[in-house]
Amino acid sequence: MVTQQQYSAFREDVLRNQPIRKTVALADLKFITMDCVEFSGLKLGINRQALKDLLHIVGISVSGFNNLESSVGEDGAQKFLNALKNAIASAKSLQVTIAVTPDRVISRIQKSGSTDLISAESYFDTFERLANVHNLDIQSMDFNKGNGNIYMSTISPKSGQYQVGNLSDEVFTTGLSLSRTMDGIQADPFMHRLVCTNGMVTRMFEESFKLRSMDPRMWQEFYTHLEKIEKAGFAPQKFSEKVNQAIITPASLKELEQGIHLLQQNSNVPDSELEFFFKGCKNTYNRIHSAGIDTVKLTDAQKANVRTGLSVWDVINGVTDFASHNYGYEKKANSDRHLQMRAGDMLSKQFDTQNLVLNQPF
Repeated sequence: MVTQQQYSAFREDVLRNQPIRKTVALADLKFITMDCVEFSGLKLGINRQALKDLLHIVGISVSGFNNLESSVGEDGAQKFLNALKNAIASAKSLQVTIAVTPDRVISRIQKSGSTDLISAESYFDTFERLANVHNLDIQSMDFNKGNGNIYMSTISPKSGQYQVGNLSDEVFTTGLSLSRTMDGIQADPFMHRLVCTNGMVTRMFEESFKLRSMDPRMWQEFYTHLEKIEKAGFAPQKFSEKVNQAIITPASLKELEQGIHLLQQNSNVPDSELEFFFKGCKNTYNRIHSAGIDTVKLTDAQKANVRTGLSVWDVINGVTDFASHNYGYEKKANSDRHLQMRAGDMLSKQFDTQNLVLNQPF
């Protein structure tokens, strides 16, 4: 559990290292190279996420721009982007809000007026109010210095324990996850599994709430919503149903590989040690290959119809176990939070094999 001293130090670090946000005319951003722009005589770096934001604003897909860059080279693509950006900006007098990190890198670009920017100070004031009103203890804290995103997960001691049916291994403490991104504040149920102390952020259930405006009416709706889910113990209404379904549903090869790739993309975990997190995956691949199926040649749509020896719940627990503990691997910054959210997304979606009809006459 996080102490008050640790929280205070975290808050101070976040406020000190927040990206500066400034509203500018889109035409005033001039690309010098694809990773450097000039604004008012200053040279600023620009990361890949901010470039994707800009491409979205001017109506170009990332894949389309990559193809253009491959055809005409970086210099040609940069000139094309400047010309297109200036034409759109002049026609629409377009203003954008840029987020610039302390080391002078543009990390996000957003159309001005699309959402109200909620400051880090407002986020922490909101969090402290919620923690006091709902008696929440901090479980984890994350801050992404690259884009200014803040994430905090809490548990509610007074909500007691939440058990899925009569399953003794599926007992959780519940709480609230509160995040602040460029899109606003989002509140999600947070589930903490007691057997292996795995954490999961469930963003896709109806109990989640996105606050994207500073309008007082939206704030009131936000607080009213949180009071409602506290009365339900912070647990999503359909959580038990989804967990039971995940336990009895075989994971598809696509779902298993999604879990494996999440670990590989966010850490240096070697292939030889993936079995520890996804018990039975080696046997699954051996049996699939023994059946004459070349998994490398399968499309994602085909992999979604291949059952494995693991359940969907096994895959989800593999991801949350990795995200909730330090097993000595190097991990990307803020990856634990990302993995917990992706695991929650996996639980809330329709599982690939749950509607497969196995015995058919033809």
